[in-house]
Amino acid sequence: MISNWPMVSLAESFVNALEPVNFIIGVRGLLHFTQPFGLENTLTGERLTFRRFIENYWLLVRCPIGREEAKWAAWENEALEWEWCREWNRIAIDFNDRDIGDGMVDEKAGPSEPKK
Repeated sequence: MISNWPMVSLAESFVNALEPVNFIIGVRGLLHFTQPFGLENTLTGERLTFRRFIENYWLLVRCPIGREEAKWAAWENEALEWEWCREWNRIAIDFNDRDIGDGMVDEKAGPSEPKK
């Protein structure tokens, strides 16, 4: 079960997707409430997994359901071994928004109206 709202949105987008797209994304520094998950989309023939590997390092992997395990495992290991700070062709997204708003009570709360 996916419990935090950003991952719920990601999962819903994946489950409703009609076109296949494969990727491996390394994610660092997530908070303790993040949970691993695995989903399948039979329309695209893909699975989406989010797994914790080293300390606070996670991989988000979107791949074919019937993937070539050896090839994908090698790519995942390569992603884990990259020295991200030295890569010239990386994208870094830093969310410094921990102090925005008072938080959402649950995933159905949604964003609040702007204060005037």
